[in-house]
Amino acid sequence: MFEYIWLLLPLGLLIGWLAAKRDNLKKQKMLRYLNLRYFVEESKEVDASLLTLPPDYDVDNLNFSLMLGDLFRKRGEIDKAINLHEYLLKEAPTQALTDKVYLSLAEDYQVAGMLDRAESTLRLLLESSIYKETALRKLAKIYKQQREWLQSIAMLEQLTELDDNLNAEISHLYCELAEGELLQPEALNLDRLTLWLDKALSADRNCARANLIRAYALYYYGNYEASLEALLLIEKQNSDLIPMILSMVYHLSMLLNRTQFFQDWLAKMMTKNHHIFLKIWQTHWLIKTVSLESGIEYLQKVLNNESNLYGLMVLNQLQKYRIDVTEVRLIEKTFREMLDQYAQYQCSSCGYTTKSLQWSCPSCFEWNRSIPVNDIIALKVKH
Repeated sequence: MFEYIWLLLPLGLLIGWLAAKRDNLKKQKMLRYLNLRYFVEESKEVDASLLTLPPDYDVDNLNFSLMLGDLFRKRGEIDKAINLHEYLLKEAPTQALTDKVYLSLAEDYQVAGMLDRAESTLRLLLESSIYKETALRKLAKIYKQQREWLQSIAMLEQLTELDDNLNAEISHLYCELAEGELLQPEALNLDRLTLWLDKALSADRNCARANLIRAYALYYYGNYEASLEALLLIEKQNSDLIPMILSMVYHLSMLLNRTQFFQDWLAKMMTKNHHIFLKIWQTHWLIKTVSLESGIEYLQKVLNNESNLYGLMVLNQLQKYRIDVTEVRLIEKTFREMLDQYAQYQCSSCGYTTKSLQWSCPSCFEWNRSIPVNDIIALKVKH
């Protein structure tokens, strides 16, 4: 029996050789991993061998090289990222991995500013069951960069699940089309503008921007009644935007000889919104209908209850009509210069501040979050 043991020796040698080879592959992958960590943590040049695919190239190695290319892009070495990803396209063993490489390559092109190549690469993924949704979102972003609003809308509307933020984005893209019509008054097509606005409100019924554009268009055509009705809808959509429409509501009310309506409306709005602008308009109304002293007295009472630098500036301006002195003019000039350095709007989601209204927050990219600030707030610059 023992004379047959030597027959098992080749089998043992084969098993040992296979185990050593597997151990060698593990060591090779570990070495690649350590090189990658060194690259990320120390920001040094990567070993050139990392860019050379091994003879026993497998899916794990492809995923590793794909990740390495993505790191090149994030580091700003776009040429290296593009070269590596283009090379990986030839080596991907399956369609799923090929699609994965296409996605990374499209991002490379987009960062490099080659939007036409990014677009054509992403369109190759529209038949992919895994990456179609991602490709549609990225295509929508590219078309938005190029101000091709209808193309961007077409991409977003193909998504299977549209959340509130995506619906809001579609709504604002229709508003961009409507504003394009509004900015060409000599060739304004009211029917087409109305179509875009209806579609905007169909996508997001709380899109205050759509009703604001409609109010301006109707005002341009002299339909003051309908313009006022459009403005009043904004109060129901977003009461935080009431300060922004105050002056136009007042102007339209005067054109329509509806003085009492404005007074009643303002009183009602002051129960919903406590912004200083509403109290300043109430001051204006008291000055116009009662007396200068009553308006100043009202504003002083407001400022005694709540400190507000903008309200203080208005109060200082009113003091000029009591007595014209150099000090009052100097204070007014100082206030104006100071207020010009501060924000006018703030994102209710992340707190980012801007001097002009931004329907999409430049910081958190949420829609419909920008509201007028109640007092001076420092501008937060996005770096």
